[in-house]
Amino acid sequence: MTQPGGLGPEEQKELVDSLATLVRETAPEAWQRISIEYKCIGRHVELGVGCKNAAGEQIAWELPTETDTIFWRLRVGMYREGLGTWFSAFFRMRQPGEYEIFYNHDNEPPWGAEPGSFIKEQDLFPRDDEHTPDWFRRRLAEASST
Repeated sequence: MTQPGGLGPEEQKELVDSLATLVRETAPEAWQRISIEYKCIGRHVELGVGCKNAAGEQIAWELPTETDTIFWRLRVGMYREGLGTWFSAFFRMRQPGEYEIFYNHDNEPPWGAEPGSFIKEQDLFPRDDEHTPDWFRRRLAEASST
């Protein structure tokens, strides 16, 4: 694994731009709106995708495997010592390719992560006590007691 942290705003933008390019180049021809949700705790990853046409109907699209790599690089690179990193990111794009991305640093996303994932998260991306959300503290305690 790459050393956590060190990804500045310019490098973050470059990675998100590369994600946008990948999405735009691999999306189905009829796409109008695409959304991707990336949730990660430790090494547990959940990816969700939605792709809609102009009528708002869902259309099939298989997310490129490189997507996971880009999100992981962002997550690792955006780690800040004592503060941790984000737990989920939501990327959305509209034709002709305008996009935005949101990061969730504090709230627990709905996921099916195993208890050990929470311990792994703290090992990979340590948070100081004052930067550890209550839900995460509870999950760590639960995982440690099993």
